Amino acid sequence: METSIIIRTKNEEKWLGKVLEKLSEQTYKDFEIIIIDSGSTDKTLEIAKKFNTKIFQIKPEDFSYPYAINYGCERAQATKYFVILSAHSIPISKTWLADGVSDFINDKVLGVYGMMQALPDGSWAEKLFWNGFKVKIACLLNYKRIDRKLGTGVMDFTHAIIRKNLWEQHKIDEAYGMGGEDQAWSGYWFKKGYIAIKDAKFTVMHSHGLGIKGLLDQNKHWSEISKPLPYKKQEYRK
Repeated sequence: METSIIIRTKNEEKWLGKVLEKLSEQTYKDFEIIIIDSGSTDKTLEIAKKFNTKIFQIKPEDFSYPYAINYGCERAQATKYFVILSAHSIPISKTWLADGVSDFINDKVLGVYGMMQALPDGSWAEKLFWNGFKVKIACLLNYKRIDRKLGTGVMDFTHAIIRKNLWEQHKIDEAYGMGGEDQAWSGYWFKKGYIAIKDAKFTVMHSHGLGIKGLLDQNKHWSEISKPLPYKKQEYRK
């Protein structure tokens, strides 16, 4: 098993089925899907059981983003890659995973991520800023970018692939319980000379129905949680 896809869930019935359906259609097949659920009370687990997934449950009070990721990676069978994917991040194509894995062109690539476009029920603001037409043009042009340092949205763990061997050497920092664990982990490897690749073909549909103010507040939050600790150091693992 070359790749494990780690999906964190809690009451994700709205889009999880579509996410899993898209994953089942991928041309690249050498993967498993691991669901880390933290107390869903809707049909999330019922939906997950309809697909070929491995389901693990953690207590809601134990949940944090980095803890759930580490918990999933520790139980994964992958030999090379971990895909970290939000339960409401829908891959844009059947070659999404193949495209992402193919970007690991040498040992200095720490990870791969893509662009985002709004979900069908996204707000007008999200559809304006995360324009699906822009994504299609970027895909046609085979847009890729090499990142050598941190920046807002770089290696966003809503959808990213990371190397298993790098995770084994430096796991996701669980002190970032409120978010920012993706920037902390990537920043560690950037300082060691690694690079990340942003690939338009590894884009997902992902949104939260935010208006202009919500998007601005979100960007401010991302900027804040990207700062080195301690900014709000807190241990979330029980």
